[in-house]
Amino acid sequence: MYSFEDPDFQELESLNVRKYWEHEADDFTPWLAKEIESDDTSHLEDVLGLDLEVVEVERDVGKYSVDILAEIVDDGRQVVIENQLGSSDHDHLGKCIAYAAGVDADIIVWLSPKFNDEHQDAFNWLNKNSREGVDLFAIRLEVWKIGDSAPAVRLNPVEDPSEWKQKAKRTGGELSETKKLQEEYWTQFRDKITDRDTTLKERKPKPQHWYNNPIGRSGFKLQFTANTQEDRLYCQLVIQNDPEVYQRLVDEKEEIENEMGESLLWSPPEEARQNSNRAKITLRRPGDLAAKESWDEYHEWMLDRGERFHKVFYDRIQRL
Repeated sequence: MYSFEDPDFQELESLNVRKYWEHEADDFTPWLAKEIESDDTSHLEDVLGLDLEVVEVERDVGKYSVDILAEIVDDGRQVVIENQLGSSDHDHLGKCIAYAAGVDADIIVWLSPKFNDEHQDAFNWLNKNSREGVDLFAIRLEVWKIGDSAPAVRLNPVEDPSEWKQKAKRTGGELSETKKLQEEYWTQFRDKITDRDTTLKERKPKPQHWYNNPIGRSGFKLQFTANTQEDRLYCQLVIQNDPEVYQRLVDEKEEIENEMGESLLWSPPEEARQNSNRAKITLRRPGDLAAKESWDEYHEWMLDRGERFHKVFYDRIQRL
């Protein structure tokens, strides 16, 4: 017979967002831009499954201005972010589309504390009928607290693009067999990240040979690669355009490799292809992507090494 006291649960309390941001342009937009620009991954980036960089705040588009223009770190696609502190309306719906057209954006993100059915349905229809690569997100902005706790922001997607819908719209010859294999491999890898308690972040899988992850500071990324030409798998820290930082890590090479538990391949910026000035610190192993029966093993290797990279390098690069 077990005896226990009933847990003292508190009620979740939903708060008015205007209690914290009175004005969209003066209060909320600067706050959100700062969140995206911070070294730690923002809540919005995790919800979208995309790593973003802010290009401009209040960017002029015709006689209006887009709240935040950002781009995806991974591929440079443009992202329009439209903020609203009241219920969704036709005006902001029209602005979302006009801004995206004005800057040739592929991603539209609309934040509001309440979406009316007709506006949610409009985004749903656009997601179903737009070409692949054009994605629209309607995200409900919420603020909650429990008892006397500090308030917490929650970004709750009410409409986002479905991966299977996008794939269903493709014509049979649109992706090569290799691209299909890459997309399937990274989709399963993403699903393992989702199901695991890990420092790694879910990111949208794409038909390409790499899968990037943030590692807590702009200018650095954790990159997983499946090279089908060499039949090799890579896990590596990529340092963009900062030879001095790379050298400071080289100075700690012995200590870093002891913590990693294995030797690393150190590639200085001058070895980067196409004058990209990127330095890399790498682990690699054989891996044939066509051998699907080995994918679980490959994924576990990437997860384990990715978590090790995060543990060994995260605090170091914050101090640099």
